[in-house]
Amino acid sequence: MNILVLPNAFKGSLSALQTARILQKELSARHRVYAVPVSDGGDGFIDFFKYLYPTARIVRLRAKNAFNQTKATSYLLLPDGKTAVIETARICGLGSAKKEELDPLNATSYGVGQAILHAIKRGAKNIYIGLGGVACNDGGSGAAAACGCLLQDKTGRTLPLGAQPLLGLAHIHNQALEQLLKGIRIFAVADVTNPLLGPKSSAKVFGPQKGATPQQVKLLDKAMGSFARCIKKDLGKDIAHTPSTAAAGAICAGLYGLFNAQILLGADFLFNKAHLAQQAQKADLLITAEGKLDEQTFGGKAPLAVIKLAKKYRKPVLFICGKLDPRIFTHSAQLPDQIAVLSDFAATEEDCRLHTAKYLKRLCKTI
Repeated sequence: MNILVLPNAFKGSLSALQTARILQKELSARHRVYAVPVSDGGDGFIDFFKYLYPTARIVRLRAKNAFNQTKATSYLLLPDGKTAVIETARICGLGSAKKEELDPLNATSYGVGQAILHAIKRGAKNIYIGLGGVACNDGGSGAAAACGCLLQDKTGRTLPLGAQPLLGLAHIHNQALEQLLKGIRIFAVADVTNPLLGPKSSAKVFGPQKGATPQQVKLLDKAMGSFARCIKKDLGKDIAHTPSTAAAGAICAGLYGLFNAQILLGADFLFNKAHLAQQAQKADLLITAEGKLDEQTFGGKAPLAVIKLAKKYRKPVLFICGKLDPRIFTHSAQLPDQIAVLSDFAATEEDCRLHTAKYLKRLCKTI
């Protein structure tokens, strides 16, 4: 049987690349397997590009994480020497953050801006920024500040980093950033379709993941509203309801509004880049995977794109997940043909999280 394996990450357990390698190895004894670690812009974005461009070079630097601590991180420079790939989850990511570290009102995207600056100084003219899996919700204001954008209150004082200070935002001076970006193209590769504001805003839907209490979610929403109004007033750009601007703690909104980035829906863009439609047509079975199959899966995530790809070419699809939220069964038209839940094999969910590879290998023996 020809199997096309397109896994996303089991966040906190296995990367998409590790998952792809396990499935490739375990299934190859009985089947012909083509495995590609997929991303929707979040975790695994660099792994995906490294898979496509094996000679691409990892560039190391030190930049601020979400909690304003300078840490070692990296981005990818493609073989042309002019295209950089930045993964926000590697810089200000949620996956490596401890629960007691989470600080959604003050966490920052400043390090993303530092990586952009570093890439431009290295000669990058095209910069793809993978958006998703971050611990901040500052609308990309930190990234903009790192690149020279001035965000000030009504007295002309430069605002501190983080989301909460944006409640006092009165003026944006973007000339230095605009000068920096002359001849540079920024692509914001988003993992969701949610807009910055509204009932499915970045704060309401994703704020709790970043540790926000109900009261903090309200403050984050107000801060993003203040940010959007000021960008519209000073720069004439409406970021409030543009699809995908909620991505990565609304870093997408800042990239769109302040960096003039082109927004790309991650799964669609990356699948086209890897020519996965051609591979799907040759396959007898598609397999995708993700840590949790839940409502967010159906908001533009990579596994949903795999399901749509399978249905387009009338191929069966198996979805392997660590956990399952029963509410997904309301999405009857988009459900995979089969679902395997790894936690069903484990003694506890924590056991499953700690030993995902073991249970994944056990499942492969049944395929």
